[in-house]
Amino acid sequence: MNPVLYWNAVLLEASRRDFTRGFNNAQQPGPIRTSRAMAIVHIAIHDVVAFRANQPGATWLQKSGAAHGIVPSAGGDREDMIAGAAVTALKALYPNYHGYFDDSLGSVSGPAFTYGASVANAVLAARASDGSNDTIATGQADSLAYGDHRADPYQPGQNRLGLRWGNVTRFTGGAPLPLDPYPGHGTPDFLANPAYRQDFEEVRDHGALGRGARTAEQQRIGVYWGYDGAMNLGVPPRLYNQVARRIVEGRVLSVPKTAELFAILNVAMADAGIDAWHHKYVNNLWRPVVGIRQEPATDGGDPFWAPLGAPQTNTGVRSPHTPNFPAYPSGHATFGAALLQSLRLSLKTAQGPISVADVLAFDTPGAPAVPGETFSFVSDELDGISGDPDGSTRTRVEKQFRSYAEAVWENAVSRVYLGVHWRFDGLPRDAADNIGGVPLGLKVGQQAHAMFNTGPSLAGVD
Repeated sequence: MNPVLYWNAVLLEASRRDFTRGFNNAQQPGPIRTSRAMAIVHIAIHDVVAFRANQPGATWLQKSGAAHGIVPSAGGDREDMIAGAAVTALKALYPNYHGYFDDSLGSVSGPAFTYGASVANAVLAARASDGSNDTIATGQADSLAYGDHRADPYQPGQNRLGLRWGNVTRFTGGAPLPLDPYPGHGTPDFLANPAYRQDFEEVRDHGALGRGARTAEQQRIGVYWGYDGAMNLGVPPRLYNQVARRIVEGRVLSVPKTAELFAILNVAMADAGIDAWHHKYVNNLWRPVVGIRQEPATDGGDPFWAPLGAPQTNTGVRSPHTPNFPAYPSGHATFGAALLQSLRLSLKTAQGPISVADVLAFDTPGAPAVPGETFSFVSDELDGISGDPDGSTRTRVEKQFRSYAEAVWENAVSRVYLGVHWRFDGLPRDAADNIGGVPLGLKVGQQAHAMFNTGPSLAGVD
């Protein structure tokens, strides 16, 4: 097995356990800390492959300007080096799972393993003061101002996650990428804005706890992309790595190419989390469960409205709760767009990057397929094993995608059908608008790809 994919599988299992009762978990809580951890593991793997290939200029350490003191290896077993880098990073990030990582490692040791460990330690040191150690969960603000995020009424004591995560140092450097405000921003009546009203009515009618206007297919989309910190499933960065594994499994990729690809896509998601959380707390927008209840019934509001909510998989308990951070932009939409953009650019499956227009084409039937991007995927939410809160086992659904842009679209609108996001949190209705997580994530994916492919890179290294 490709050693990069092997250690990616170990990483995804560690992340799954980190959100599952019965394990000593919550070491990397939430999607933002998880995305950072996944990026560090895959940077360590990438950089040890680059150093062994005598390409120090291709390393993230070199390109990010980190002081490291690592010199290229004069040889040694590449798989042992990768193992040393992966296990060292994993043990630092998930210290309670040392036994599992040792079992995954087997009897590997020696100078090559030690060399890999030194590379991982250099990457860990470079990220040690990146701002991620700030308190990740804080109390809600007391503001009840119109439009402000506040605790979910179904979780009155709900905390808020990642208040200062937008200050974490980005893996590609620089400031968070720009994003325009949501429709109606800064006005005393959001519903006076036609774009806000359209999205307000959509989530009110399609995202409610009762089926309402939501079709069975729309509910499938909502649940399929969930991964809301669910037991046995975890969070979105794990889901999107699973998607990437599914896409590459039929391709013959060299170890260097695989190392580069998974470094790019995980760095893209880590920066997507930083950028999305920066804009979340700049905008501080309420979730639909608050916004719909706050508007007068005479203007389309509903003081008793409840969302379908996060899928609550494998819990046996139905609670229509929504995530504990502001709505705009959607983290799901940003993470997913960043990953799928990275895949298109790295695998060269189509001419040019994914555009917002490519994604919006799936608002209507008949959007064209991209021959090099068709794939199928079974989400752990709908794998025939996971349990629904009503006590039933969910049906297995294998979804066929016509292009990466279709997956970006589904992933973004899925949050509307759960009632946890406004549509504009993920997607604008006009491709020219820089509104929502999809435009943001697509640009982050391009930036991460450019970092690893500018100047020396692992592209072409065998």
